[in-house]
Amino acid sequence: MYGIYIHIPFCIRKCPYCDFYSVPKESDLCSRFLNALRNEILSFDPVEADTVYFGGGTPSLLTPDEISDIISLLREHNRITEDAEITMECNPATVDVDQLRGFREAGVNRLSIGCQSFQPDLLSHLGRMHSADEAKQTVQDAKEAGFSNISVDIMLGIPYATPNTTKADAEIALSLGIQHVSAYLLKICEGTPFSKGVPGIPSDDVQADCYKVFCDAMKSGGMHQYEISNFAVPGYESRHNLKYWECGQWLGLGPAAHMSTGKYRASFPGNINIFLDRFENGPAEDPLRYFRYEGHVDGDEYIIMGMRTDSGISRSVLKERYGQEFTKDQEEFLAQCEQHGLIEQDSDTVRLTGEGYLLSNSILSELI
Repeated sequence: MYGIYIHIPFCIRKCPYCDFYSVPKESDLCSRFLNALRNEILSFDPVEADTVYFGGGTPSLLTPDEISDIISLLREHNRITEDAEITMECNPATVDVDQLRGFREAGVNRLSIGCQSFQPDLLSHLGRMHSADEAKQTVQDAKEAGFSNISVDIMLGIPYATPNTTKADAEIALSLGIQHVSAYLLKICEGTPFSKGVPGIPSDDVQADCYKVFCDAMKSGGMHQYEISNFAVPGYESRHNLKYWECGQWLGLGPAAHMSTGKYRASFPGNINIFLDRFENGPAEDPLRYFRYEGHVDGDEYIIMGMRTDSGISRSVLKERYGQEFTKDQEEFLAQCEQHGLIEQDSDTVRLTGEGYLLSNSILSELI
């Protein structure tokens, strides 16, 4: 079963830490993009999908009617299951309750709200446009609009963050009555303003303490940590994102979108002009020729992605699907990790513990 990812490349302005592809939203450019996106959707053979994910950029800059048109075309052209999870990313203060109600009526049934923090000074250090109160209000508006599957993004390790501010963010998020939280450590990416230097970045030890404090708060609040950076009320795990971590299949649409057939990965260039050139004048007979081959999905990728989840990886799947087995040296390394409380394993399953999550990069680098 496929997922469908759609990259909406528009932002009001780019955050200083962000390296996702985006451009300013202009009326004519948006109209041309939507026309090209429709043609790209029609270029691909129909797939059976049970998730749709609008990412970006800022998808909530589109109107409910525009989102509705995209979802309707996806359903007309593909086999979208009746119970499909349809997620839209949303930035606080870009929508009001009426717009959110419109997105719900358009078919969106899950929101991912980019709050990042509920501390006013930390939001300022991140260069975010919204206030802490606006972030909380957007969550409340989403609930009023009829959404019962709401996720918020929280960023850890941001400038001047401490375990205390991190705990406060976790407690506020839990108090909002949401179903899912994604909590990612700030990554300084080359080419962003933050890469030129930013004061107040916590030390590695403080970042580790922030991560542990956040995980403990989520657990105390009834959230299940089903992936290294993701927490959910049981039953509200992100079905779309699980396709990434389980090396599944998804179709990627729009500029800078990635896709996977389960056997190989590919991506479209992060350039809206190239996207318009390829699809603005009509559907393409062979759309994949415009994508860049990113490599085969192999056992190593299955290990790297699967070890991010609480389910871990299966030795039998590793052998049957990818024709790989752990070597003697790898088994000895896993045994050492188990002795130090970093992994749990049985005859088939290998998974990281909470302590193992903190050292996941080192563990996986050594294992692979």
